[in-house]
Amino acid sequence: MNNIATIETYEPLTREQLVVEQLPVSTKRALPATPFPRKYVLSVFVDLQDARQAALALRAAGFDEQGINVLQSSDLVEAVAQDQSPFDIITSIDYDIYLREASRGRFFLAVRPAGYAQLKQIRDLLAPHHAYLARYIDTWTVTELLP
Repeated sequence: MNNIATIETYEPLTREQLVVEQLPVSTKRALPATPFPRKYVLSVFVDLQDARQAALALRAAGFDEQGINVLQSSDLVEAVAQDQSPFDIITSIDYDIYLREASRGRFFLAVRPAGYAQLKQIRDLLAPHHAYLARYIDTWTVTELLP
């Protein structure tokens, strides 16, 4: 029997890295509007700075600021909990994946596209900022944009 363990390591931050530049992304705590997470692209980030930079890229590309949310782990848990849809069973597996990442202290970016045509553009804007588990969660389907 093989025992395999995965250990994540992080490099220590320098003083310069600890100084986070002020970004014009709102720091006001706001949960995404219902029917979150349906009709949203949800993605995960290890670093808050990457999530904020991705939000800036989306805004610069013309996405509505009101439809872009950077979430802390606790915010994601609260936002998912507010959805009391009878269709919860359909996406419960997807919730589990994101809740696991929330338990690891990750950051999340939720963006509401105007339509399916924007999904490729969103994927292309998120990828350079180290997003992963980027998925569009629709009412009946889930579309993977980034693994």
